[in-house]
Amino acid sequence: MTYLFFKKNLLVAMLLAASVFISANAQATEPLLVVATGGRIGVFKYGSSDPAATAFWHRTPHQLGGPVAEMQIGFMNWFLNYSVEYDNENDVTIEHAWLERALDGQVVPITFDGSRELIMPAASTEPFWPADPIDSSVWTGGVPQKDEIFWLHIKGSMPSGGKVCQGNPTGYSGSRFIVYNPANGPGTIDFSGTVPSISGQSARTRGLPVVFLGRYTDPGHLAVIGIGDSILDGSGDASSSYSSVSGFGYFNRAAVDSEGKNTIATFNLTRHGAAAGTWNTAVRQRPFLQYANVVVEEYGTNDLGSTGGGSVSTIQSRLENIWTLCRNAGVQHILRAQLLPRAESTDSWATKENQTPNNGWGDGGKRDELNAFFDASVTNGKIDMVVQMLDAVSDPTDSHVWLTNGSAKFLNTDSTHLNSNGNATIAPILRTALLSLTVDAPEPTYGGWAESIDWGAADSSPAADPNSDGVINAMAYALDISPLNPPQTGDLPYAVFDEDTSSGLWLKFIFRESSTAQDLVYSCLSSTELSSGWVNLIADGINVIEETLDTDPDGDGSAVLKQIKINLVSFGDTRRFVKLDISL
Repeated sequence: MTYLFFKKNLLVAMLLAASVFISANAQATEPLLVVATGGRIGVFKYGSSDPAATAFWHRTPHQLGGPVAEMQIGFMNWFLNYSVEYDNENDVTIEHAWLERALDGQVVPITFDGSRELIMPAASTEPFWPADPIDSSVWTGGVPQKDEIFWLHIKGSMPSGGKVCQGNPTGYSGSRFIVYNPANGPGTIDFSGTVPSISGQSARTRGLPVVFLGRYTDPGHLAVIGIGDSILDGSGDASSSYSSVSGFGYFNRAAVDSEGKNTIATFNLTRHGAAAGTWNTAVRQRPFLQYANVVVEEYGTNDLGSTGGGSVSTIQSRLENIWTLCRNAGVQHILRAQLLPRAESTDSWATKENQTPNNGWGDGGKRDELNAFFDASVTNGKIDMVVQMLDAVSDPTDSHVWLTNGSAKFLNTDSTHLNSNGNATIAPILRTALLSLTVDAPEPTYGGWAESIDWGAADSSPAADPNSDGVINAMAYALDISPLNPPQTGDLPYAVFDEDTSSGLWLKFIFRESSTAQDLVYSCLSSTELSSGWVNLIADGINVIEETLDTDPDGDGSAVLKQIKINLVSFGDTRRFVKLDISL
């Protein structure tokens, strides 16, 4: 663990420990991924008008996309308000959370560093707070398998007059989210079954935003994140009550077959009204990409706009930026949804003849330019597939208007959005596209690296230090240096001050990353206290800047040299610690 200490009156850095912490779990060799349905970011916040209603109770189902070696739930205290990420203005406390296995009713408590309580602070840029991993050995019914449902229960509180972020829908039978006066609550925890009715409660159609992560027992299972606006989010579909355990909208409907089985694990990074420009400043959304091997991207409707005023070149640039972020995060396949019709009607879309495409959405217009751009992006390798869904919902003689059958609103609920029938029509098309993909275990892994080295009689296990130089094997693997020879100058993380760059005193934290290893997670953490309070340093391009100093420092393509620049003046602290955390 490398710590850096800054004291303003000394203007020096103190290197307290010249090492990097590696958390190696030999029992969890697969990468941490989205492993179940039902996860969503927050899209608004809610607070009761009753100042005494400070307690909440959440229960939602999550169906597994494959057998898992462990599960890990992440909890959020922020929301995406159209195209801006907003902090919640108050702390939210999770007092008790647990998982209920639908197969046999077994309940397993969820903990946070061994404690049942988690306080999610206000105004934090943390993408989510992860619970402790739950190893599958705790389940008495055996390793959890594909298509199993696990119910997530969360009981917690907010301050009087406070608010809680809302994300996961509660329209499936047995789901619930209520806000109530804690004095009226039964006080029960760690049980299986539905949330009881409580006097004075306020029931909501959405619960807390959560992400359901874990490690599959073997490679080859899909972990799909959806990025987009109201079309992918499912606006227009039945959202307050639905029969599919995977949720509403064609993206979530695609997660299961007609029998509700053969699950594809999914997570929604979608928001009604959002546009691709959101990702220029999306400090909380970007980190989720590392937990997907497939991304379905669908922006463009709001970027182009109802009157077609959006710039095609600007939209293309924004989308290419998102695709690059996906590639850099290790996403193996990027699927792009076609832009659908946007047309007004004088007879509620009962006929083709009474529809008029919006400006920019007609024949040869900007929508067509963008759909052609998507096809070209497959050819040049920027994305992997365009999901061919336009023909299924547009008129067979004119793809710029909605398909009709003589009845009002056959597939769409307005000029832009699919209704439940339309979402049900497109979902199998997306599902077929997803199931055509092959995802492999990320390679190379530590095991492959270790096998490539002649260890002789030395110990090749991750935690071993065969030459007793203080650099364990897992650390050498992460930094792409020799595990058998002592480190050379520049091999280990180090820091320098920069007093020449404008906007104050900068700390440059420089470290190596393996270019090939795919089973590692690198994080730069910061705190004002050495013993606690560590949070991710998330690059915002202003006060925390991540840069690549050398794309190939060794000349063999095996490593990159990176730098995190921290504007120390902006933090306003008398001291600050920084560490590089590498997890295997």
